[in-house]
Amino acid sequence: MKNNLTRFRKGLVATIMVGGVLLTFSACATLLGGLGGTDQTYPDPYPGEGDFTPISFTILQLNDVYEIAPLEKGTVGGMARVATLRNQLLDENYNLMTVVAGDFLSPSLLGTMKHEGKSIKGRQMVEVMNALGVGLVAFGNHEFDVKEAELQERMNESYFDWLGTNVLHKTGNKIEPFFKESYDFKYFAPETFVWEMENYMGGKPLRVGFYSACINSNEQPWVYYEDPYAEATKAYLELVQNCNIIIGLTHLELEQDMKLAALLPKTSLIMGGHEHENSLDSIGNVVIAKADANAKSVWVHRFTYYPDLKMTELASELVPITDAIPVDPLVDEIVQRWQSILTQQLSTIVDDPGEVIFHAKTPLDGFEKSVRTKQTNLGGIIAAGMAGAAKKPVDAAFFNGGSIRLDDQLSGEVTAVDVFRALPFGGSLYEVELKGSVLKKALDAGMENTGLGGYLQWHNIDYAPATKSWRVGGKPLNEAKTYRVVVSQYVFEGKESRLDFFNQKNFISWETAKEGDGKDLRSDIRKAVVAQMKKDRN
Repeated sequence: MKNNLTRFRKGLVATIMVGGVLLTFSACATLLGGLGGTDQTYPDPYPGEGDFTPISFTILQLNDVYEIAPLEKGTVGGMARVATLRNQLLDENYNLMTVVAGDFLSPSLLGTMKHEGKSIKGRQMVEVMNALGVGLVAFGNHEFDVKEAELQERMNESYFDWLGTNVLHKTGNKIEPFFKESYDFKYFAPETFVWEMENYMGGKPLRVGFYSACINSNEQPWVYYEDPYAEATKAYLELVQNCNIIIGLTHLELEQDMKLAALLPKTSLIMGGHEHENSLDSIGNVVIAKADANAKSVWVHRFTYYPDLKMTELASELVPITDAIPVDPLVDEIVQRWQSILTQQLSTIVDDPGEVIFHAKTPLDGFEKSVRTKQTNLGGIIAAGMAGAAKKPVDAAFFNGGSIRLDDQLSGEVTAVDVFRALPFGGSLYEVELKGSVLKKALDAGMENTGLGGYLQWHNIDYAPATKSWRVGGKPLNEAKTYRVVVSQYVFEGKESRLDFFNQKNFISWETAKEGDGKDLRSDIRKAVVAQMKKDRN
């Protein structure tokens, strides 16, 4: 096979011999133990004897899981369904490892709520992952959304191991690995992780080594990112010396994973995250797998290692997580308890959180890479809702794209809960009168923030890149004119990058909802968006 890219999509099945590795890729939904699908047989873990005994094992891969409950009216996803699949896989082969390739503590709507007097901030996810039986995780960029102390709490609560090949904890001038602490003992996140399986027929144990790599896209003063390629290479070279199989567990962009695969050719599999759509690729001998976000699908990787031939057989199967899979009662009990907490919190803000308020024939783009670099249809609807909440006629509305934390898209029936998922932090809306010169400076600053959370999403504003000029309400922006605009609370308070000047000192006047007036749509941006979607639906 040539050392180039081979890509597989849904509905395809392929078997390829690459060097000494037999690779079978399947995107069909084959579930076990009476859950449906085609009949398949897999090798027993130890069918032979001694060092000639093939050893088989399974890895269940998830990535970018923000929601513990099913989505799309309960039809897809759900960690309790993943638990059922895991139990079936465990019955098939007790050599099973469940992994998450980063991004699980944040962002989520539930994570922004408070429970027992404290912000939840991923507590629900760690509890569910513990019950599910996750064994190993990689850091994703969103793990660093939470505060330093909150991440420490979540790590201390976790039963699983954290792999930190290129991310370190920075405290003052001290840089050291992140750690879990229990009974005053620190368990530092290692640069490599080795899973050892005994050969009960008398042969040598099988050693499977893992390295990681995390994208540097979430700068925090307490996080130190090392070069992902250099650190992964160092870990890989260490693992090659004492492991039979090498696996990457990464949170990088796909192009970065491909580069890593080319650099580390003895890697059998890279299980990646960061993208939210499933894919299966290969660079030379290295397979790269990513599942759909929020457990809409998972990858099941079945390995068989033949010690005498030093050959590895890999069969990778994409399993959609749908309502055809029953829930595991123990995990579902935890999920339902947290969902009750969420519903109770939401009901204090909106009457019917589950009400269908909009029909999105075209998916509403809330991906982080979109809302921070260009105007999206979801951003436009949100900004239009802001303008619609104003008590007086306004010229325009805008907010920081980084406040959209969905990192996904909304399609089909959209509920009030979906709006809250997209804008978990909420916040008041402010009607501001200001000079055109201040407005232009703010819009220019938003454009300079392209790629960052301070990129602005707007309504009734146009930008001409060729001339770097602005139009408001279809007319050229007049710096001497007084405009009335609606902005989000975060922008109003001058907290966004390059927008610190955008504050009351530079406003002519401003107004917002009176404290405690929940009927005023300006009291919460999410209420304004729900009202706008209902209007557009009708």
